[in-house]
Amino acid sequence: MRKETAVIIIDTGFSLDAMMTASRILAVCDLSTGLLREGEPALNTESLSDFAGDPLNHGSLVLRALTAIDSDIPVILVRAYSIQVRLIRTGFENGEIKSPGWTEAFDWAVSLCKKRGYNSVTNCSFGGYTHAMDGSGWEAFRLGQHIGPGKAGHILVAGAGSGDGRAIHASCLNDGGSFTDINARQTGPTTYNLWAGLGGPVSESWTLEVFLNERKSAHFEGAELAANFWNDRKQLTFTVSGEGSVKFRMHSPEATRFDLWINHQDDAVFTSHADPHLIAEPAVFPGVIAVGLAAGRYSSDQTESNAKPEVLLAGSGPVSFRLPEVVAEIAAWLTEEPELDVVSVRRKLCPVTV
Repeated sequence: MRKETAVIIIDTGFSLDAMMTASRILAVCDLSTGLLREGEPALNTESLSDFAGDPLNHGSLVLRALTAIDSDIPVILVRAYSIQVRLIRTGFENGEIKSPGWTEAFDWAVSLCKKRGYNSVTNCSFGGYTHAMDGSGWEAFRLGQHIGPGKAGHILVAGAGSGDGRAIHASCLNDGGSFTDINARQTGPTTYNLWAGLGGPVSESWTLEVFLNERKSAHFEGAELAANFWNDRKQLTFTVSGEGSVKFRMHSPEATRFDLWINHQDDAVFTSHADPHLIAEPAVFPGVIAVGLAAGRYSSDQTESNAKPEVLLAGSGPVSFRLPEVVAEIAAWLTEEPELDVVSVRRKLCPVTV
């Protein structure tokens, strides 16, 4: 039995001209302003004028790529980037959600589709490296409420990244009682995310000292951190201001694995302990369909060996603007077969090089 499929695009924003190429915009959400608007059945131009805006012209190009394939496909548009062009993530305070992020907007959009009787395919043409990267981080947990094995009719497609080998992930196994230094180089303020014990041993009593140009700038104690409520693991997000060489000195009384990620929007690289083989979040999550480049360098460390990226696109350049090709194809499948979940979609896709 056929069931219409809507496409949810979560991106930097959308210009009015780009939105005019879509004939059926069901709803819009702007996390930067709090604007939320639904149409019955679709929004008109006047309703969209307050929402319009895309300083990077990124979401606009993604939307145009989709409407060039099918201008009549129903869409829900989410602006998930701030005025400073930073991805808006869930804010927490005392273990409670303080402010919504893009995953809350995703929840709203998919819930709206379910309420109106649509399947959905979500297009996430962005990526970063901020969580556990093994599917146990907050955003993977949040997405898993709607997508994954056995959750039919709703699929999320994300860009795996360019696979250009940029060194923005570093990891090490610190022997008990010893010190391990991870080095980086940055040209300006940079945000780092540290996890202890991913895929390896962990001590609760680890310490981290941060040095910028050999001057100590921060000190952290693992015992003082509260564990995340969704995966019972500890993580630390912090910013190092300034330019130059950065040293992260880890110590633990027992053997502990440490993983550090650089925010992909910052200009910095690791110069030691670097792993250049990466798939960006959210593409790396097990319940997400990852799209990469055939010429890229990616790792496959998820539950299904060698399963990511599920789709490899020929050619070079930003993979972001090619995602709608895969999204439109999956949307067509779901319209004819609403019972498809991520496992069955992955089976239809793999192995695929377009």
